[in-house]
Amino acid sequence: MLAYAVIIGMGLAGYWGAPWWLVPAGGAALSLGAWWMKLLQLVREPHVAWSSKTTTYFVTGVVLDIALATVAFGAGRIVRVVLAV
Repeated sequence: MLAYAVIIGMGLAGYWGAPWWLVPAGGAALSLGAWWMKLLQLVREPHVAWSSKTTTYFVTGVVLDIALATVAFGAGRIVRVVLAV
């Protein structure tokens, strides 16, 4: 549910002409929303080991979340240009 809110928020930010630095913040929010439970398992008993596979999934997820935030922000900017606001 958080992911949908962030994606819609990024689209609206692009439409309203917000600065580009909101894109990494949106990507971070998407990543934290997706990895919240995984990160909690690292500190709770029993501990889950951090492996190279987990690192790969985490880095790939962060990159894709930033890309998704960029696409949503860009779509908002395109809608703004198309509607000539």
